[in-house]
Amino acid sequence: MNYRLSFLLTLIITGITACVEPYSVNFESAKEYIVVDGVVTDLDGPQFITLSKTNPEATNESSEFTQTIWTKGLSTLPLEKAKAKIVVNGSQILNLTEVEPGVYQLPANFKGRVGDAYELDFLMENGKHYKSSAEVMPPVSAVKRAYDVFNPKGIPKLSEYYGEFTPSNDIYLDFDDPAGEKNFYRWQWTLWELQKTCTTCNQGKYYLFDSENGVDGDCFKDLTLKYNDIYDYTCEDLCWDIFYSKDITIFSDIYTNGQGQKDKLVAQIPLLQSNPCLVSLQQNSLTPNAYRFLKLIQDQANNSGTLADTPPAPIQGNVTNQNDKNELIIGFFTASSVAEYRTMLWRKNIKNAAVLNQLFKTIHNRDPILEERSAGRPYIPLAICKKSRSRTPFLPEDWKWTQ
Repeated sequence: MNYRLSFLLTLIITGITACVEPYSVNFESAKEYIVVDGVVTDLDGPQFITLSKTNPEATNESSEFTQTIWTKGLSTLPLEKAKAKIVVNGSQILNLTEVEPGVYQLPANFKGRVGDAYELDFLMENGKHYKSSAEVMPPVSAVKRAYDVFNPKGIPKLSEYYGEFTPSNDIYLDFDDPAGEKNFYRWQWTLWELQKTCTTCNQGKYYLFDSENGVDGDCFKDLTLKYNDIYDYTCEDLCWDIFYSKDITIFSDIYTNGQGQKDKLVAQIPLLQSNPCLVSLQQNSLTPNAYRFLKLIQDQANNSGTLADTPPAPIQGNVTNQNDKNELIIGFFTASSVAEYRTMLWRKNIKNAAVLNQLFKTIHNRDPILEERSAGRPYIPLAICKKSRSRTPFLPEDWKWTQ
């Protein structure tokens, strides 16, 4: 089951404003590209590097985790069994562990540090060796104040459930920009939403079974069902779906160096249901190289659409094949210090624009189809909330039940 929403990207019109405007860069991929996405931060908690490759037969569009290229559906292929590591300050080695296909985790106790240099290094099964440039983590200013404003026409064409516009809680913030130095910023967010439906089985039914780690469950094909028969199964306990911003919202202080920033629009949180939710807003420092890379993507998105414009094309990042410098590698590896602002959105200001527990319907544009009891199935099991990057059964840090 795919739990992702097809969030549209957002970008800024120039490097000195933070407008939120959707865009999508499409191009035909004539060959297979390696896609690298990785940011080392100084936040507590697990950190991951994602390695994948594009399908040469797919139509690709910029964005999601890489901010560069995204192939829809199953056409994104994980880059598995790579020997990946992070090199700190040119000497310390941090070996990465592949925890999911193409997803490589840093050591559990790792936390980045401002001023240290980080470099991604990985070796593929076919012997090809790739390295990124060394990125030095710059400091970042703290968030002084943040607040949200309900926007009934927030995000165009996000969910079929809403139609033309998905309402949003737009987040504004204040911060002080240090004087006498060049600073580059990026804003991202993570959203935790309560989910009531944990599994969808297509031409199958959900069964619980004993595993080495206790009770588990999964869908099993049932050939007595039609190909398009679907059953959805309610979560057995509390469960949160986790969503990540797919926005390019960046800022350069080149014209405002040292000036305080006030009431800056930095994020739009989609209204997926009326339930209270938890948002982590991250104000990230960017290295000059990372900022230039993201700005190139914005410019490419803005400048496509007329006969005079250059057609959209994948952009070379800072990762290179050590044996073939001409190979085009998509994506960017960098290091960011993060000022995190966590808050509950109680959604008392949404003016009846959503209802309780509609997350499943917002994502799938339909109500859950529950399996009915039968003589052969007198008991319909509740589904396990399986922990993953996009879901957790554990109470999120700073979650509150009452205001």
